[in-house]
Amino acid sequence: MDVELVEGAGELESLIAKVEKTGERVRLTADNEPARVLLPAAELAELEYWAARQHRGARPASEPAHQCPPGPTAYGPYVGYSHPHGGMTVTRGRVVVAELRDAETVAWLEEQAMYGRQGYMGPKQSAAFAEFLARWAPVGDEQGATKQRGSRNVASAGQGGQGGQSE
Repeated sequence: MDVELVEGAGELESLIAKVEKTGERVRLTADNEPARVLLPAAELAELEYWAARQHRGARPASEPAHQCPPGPTAYGPYVGYSHPHGGMTVTRGRVVVAELRDAETVAWLEEQAMYGRQGYMGPKQSAAFAEFLARWAPVGDEQGATKQRGSRNVASAGQGGQGGQSE
């Protein structure tokens, strides 16, 4: 959901409540361009976890430091803790409910998390893959390679008489 933030704190309070209730993120826009993203804290934690697996750590600190208010900011029942990088952690009753980050950071985290997930295999998948690899002859083992090539030729020989040629 895209929202052009106009009213300020009152509107932000209702958006935080929506994120907490629905678990869906809200994109805050400026001049119809994505500027910030308000997302559930658990979703940010998951993105950061998977991004760190891919990137071996957090995003490089290329973001400029922003002026932070001298203390937390109240948004009705919510309290916002601003970060020097421009983000904000939002709590209710001392429980973290949402995070506010700039749109570029969230896009970067999503991309890195995607790569991190792609490289991950759970224990069952990892065991099955190891078993699959164990069935293949070591590289340079001509006898095993001939045996494997032969089994592929037999399998593909019934496909139009191409005798092992694929494609």
